Amino acid sequence: MTARSYRLPALRLLAVAVLATQLAGCALPSFLSFKGTKVRWDQVSLSAAENANRNSAVAVDIVLVTEDAVVEKVIDLPASKWFAARADLAKTFPKVLTYRSWELVPGQVLTVDGDSFGSPRVAAALVFADYATPGSHRVRIDEFKGRLVVRLEQDDLTVTTAP
Repeated sequence: MTARSYRLPALRLLAVAVLATQLAGCALPSFLSFKGTKVRWDQVSLSAAENANRNSAVAVDIVLVTEDAVVEKVIDLPASKWFAARADLAKTFPKVLTYRSWELVPGQVLTVDGDSFGSPRVAAALVFADYATPGSHRVRIDEFKGRLVVRLEQDDLTVTTAP
């Protein structure tokens, strides 16, 4: 048999498995899910103002969450609680919550290739910055194309996107 003749039975088997899962009332495995928005950033730019965090380094995490139930656990966390709980959350939800971390000093600019995030479908994405001052220091990301720009200011952060 050729490679093509193996493909058709495999696709039929996959279709039957998906249909059976749906009829049984089970959720699709996350790798088969078509829910959420696909992350397709070209580039992520992180920059710290000269007076960021009152002239101290700032830890920054970009968090990708693929299931709504986990979004509910993370969405209202202030940055201080996120940074305290992130390792435990990542262990508890290893297939649905991932994050990338950096630490920037005042005046530093860092550019990250968007491909380094992969292209998962996400229910939500957030940026947390660990400032010394009180506040949520959390921004939900609503755009998943183009260039993501994270700007660390003196007492808080801003997140924008550019085409």
